[in-house]
Amino acid sequence: MNDRGLKVLEQYDFEIISTRRGRGSYICETSRGLKLLCDFEGSEKKLLFQNHVLHRLREAGYEAVDTALENKEGKLVSTDRDENRYVVKDWYYGRECSPSGERDIMEAVGNLARLHCYLRFPEETEKEYCGLPLRAELEARMREMKKVRSFIRGREPKQPFERLFLQSFPVFYEQAQQVLEQAEEVGGEAAMRQQLETGSICHGDYNYHHVLFLERGMATTNFGKCRYDYQVLDLCQFLRKILEKQNWDLRLGEQMLNTYDKIRPLPRPERKILYLKLAYPEKFWKLANHYYGSRKAWLPARFEQKLEALNRQQKQRNTFLKLLE
Repeated sequence: MNDRGLKVLEQYDFEIISTRRGRGSYICETSRGLKLLCDFEGSEKKLLFQNHVLHRLREAGYEAVDTALENKEGKLVSTDRDENRYVVKDWYYGRECSPSGERDIMEAVGNLARLHCYLRFPEETEKEYCGLPLRAELEARMREMKKVRSFIRGREPKQPFERLFLQSFPVFYEQAQQVLEQAEEVGGEAAMRQQLETGSICHGDYNYHHVLFLERGMATTNFGKCRYDYQVLDLCQFLRKILEKQNWDLRLGEQMLNTYDKIRPLPRPERKILYLKLAYPEKFWKLANHYYGSRKAWLPARFEQKLEALNRQQKQRNTFLKLLE
């Protein structure tokens, strides 16, 4: 984001006191408190849905969220003279959750459980923004993994990552097949329809970057991927992100589960989904996708390093999964 984007702030009904650069954004001190100016590349209709969810959260008592603001014309998206699009959101003074601080982690897990208690709107009728049934999602990812394998098989000469990928593929693909065989009962079309009747919404991208510790309380940001879906998927993502960094520490993982469960007990179907999603070789699939979209003439060493780390962590990961069986 360049400095020219700051001109769009003139379209809002507040005075600018100061601005400073954030991560791909500008943090703005204004007469109406702290705001965040950032590029916008999504759907305005989805942004309206996201704002509706955040307003409902605030009405329910969860106020520290990054709601998008209307400009003087009543629009959520503002454009500059070059037709670049921006949004301005409420923002907060705070620090990000530390992925290595146990106290931070537990507070973030508790925050997620409380958030999920609020994010239930069974009276809502619009279900346009829904996740895929679990089985359909997993089948699509397996096809993508096979496509990458076929591509690598046809390449000569092969780079170290590509050779390691082919060696590792049978183990990870077998894991994916085992998960798929169990997915229909809790992750098929019928199960998804039943889930949607509860009106449950998940954040969609809950990680330590999007949890801010304030002077009083916590804020949750970046709801751009919120949707009607199994809320346990947020817990799954947060668990995976933290435990991958902590070498799948069994004690830490168990404590995270217990912290969540004390606030929002997991129903049996959601606990099964948590197990299946964590048992699925998600990191291997992501690595395959990143490789496929990269410049393949020269691969950074981190591709091979990440795959080596993934192979090393299999034993610890499997031990953690036994907690959920």
